[in-house]
Amino acid sequence: MSQGYKYRAQILLEPEQHKKLAEIAARENRSVSEVVREAVAEYVVAQEKRRDEQKEVFARIRQLHARILERRGGKPIEIDTVELINQMREERDNEILARMGTLEDDRR
Repeated sequence: MSQGYKYRAQILLEPEQHKKLAEIAARENRSVSEVVREAVAEYVVAQEKRRDEQKEVFARIRQLHARILERRGGKPIEIDTVELINQMREERDNEILARMGTLEDDRR
């Protein structure tokens, strides 16, 4: 970590967060500021890794999409999403009604 200029930032912590940070700092013979800077650095690295993983996932999706289009001769899949959602809702409603009928039959 850089020993040069540091930017002063003020943050508000929950009492329990500050207590835990102070405990860690005391246990490691460090300042709370050092512990916070380390935590921020780890968070930034984790977020960058997550962003890189998301980019890889989207690249893979684009590759799969291109392969599907190629197999279909460039013709995209045409789906009426509204109709698909309505169909799924109807199926779910039928399942619920069927279960309700089963419950009523069990009560008899």
